Amino acid sequence: MRRSSGTVALHRLLNAGKETALTALAVAGCLSLLAVAAGAWLGVSLIVFRTGSMSPGIEPGAVAVVREVPATSLQPGDIATVQREESALPVTHRVVASEADPANAQKVLLTLKGDANTTEDPVRYHVESAKKLIFAVPELGSWVMRLQSPWLMGFTTVAMAALVTVTFWPRKGARPETPGRDSSKEGVPVQQIPKEQAPYDSA
Repeated sequence: MRRSSGTVALHRLLNAGKETALTALAVAGCLSLLAVAAGAWLGVSLIVFRTGSMSPGIEPGAVAVVREVPATSLQPGDIATVQREESALPVTHRVVASEADPANAQKVLLTLKGDANTTEDPVRYHVESAKKLIFAVPELGSWVMRLQSPWLMGFTTVAMAALVTVTFWPRKGARPETPGRDSSKEGVPVQQIPKEQAPYDSA
């Protein structure tokens, strides 16, 4: 049965859409891998500001790009992320003072202060390395948090699996070609070859 021109056009359009979607997913995957590799190689990562301690320069919800650096390279005025000993969460504040550790030349005692705070942090941070802020983008944190949502990641995984399945699922009515078989000769009857007659002597 021959398909109508409308059905053929729709079939081609669906195939083109699936190929475009697969290409987009492949490109996005490659870019993600490159971003992760570049971040690991350069020591760059992202942090999301959840509080207003660095307002008004950096408001809650901003995303900052930070880079791991030796603590000895930090200067007053730099914004650094350090780990707090009494908490699992780090703190990102501005460096007020940096004092060398006489017992360890690789470590320093950092005094930090949030721009919105009236006083310095109550403790000094004894660190060997810290994450120095490179730049911040306002209001991007909510989108980053959404992308990290388990629900969204699960939905994306299921959608990608469904798209790949639909794309490579065998179409109805399609028969695989047998290697070495000429399909153009299907249905042609085999000609019967007569048996050779036995010779006979003439009388």
